Amino acid sequence: MEVDEVNQRLQIALRPAEPPTLEEVLEKVSARGVLRGPVDWVFPGWIAYVEYAAERIAETFRLSEEERSRLLDFRDTLKRLLQVAWTQAKEKLTTLHEAVAEGMYRVEGNNLYAPDGTWMRGSCTPRIIAHGVSALARFSRHVEASAREA
Repeated sequence: MEVDEVNQRLQIALRPAEPPTLEEVLEKVSARGVLRGPVDWVFPGWIAYVEYAAERIAETFRLSEEERSRLLDFRDTLKRLLQVAWTQAKEKLTTLHEAVAEGMYRVEGNNLYAPDGTWMRGSCTPRIIAHGVSALARFSRHVEASAREA
């Protein structure tokens, strides 16, 4: 793992960025199914996409009030999850960036560690576990109905 490369990737991830437009998000998601870039661009992008998808689902399917309410609750929970993940990702990436900048890191195998135990794997896209938020929704009736209609 090249520390200069890691430092450069961390700088890119933490670079200030304006939130993307919905059009930018839809273009990236439809082309590759992923959003890549600074933390302050990616997370607002996914939040915008969740809003858009929930609206489209509500417009496309005939939902009862209860189903619509569950969909909107799911949307709101997912947005909260993304907010928590955004905050935690930014904190952890900042910790790692500061550790690298100050030379206060250690490398074990392919993992980079900050003094407080924050770490990331160098060989893949960093994945950060968000603690304290969970969500579950079931829309099986509508999935089955749309499969029959197709």
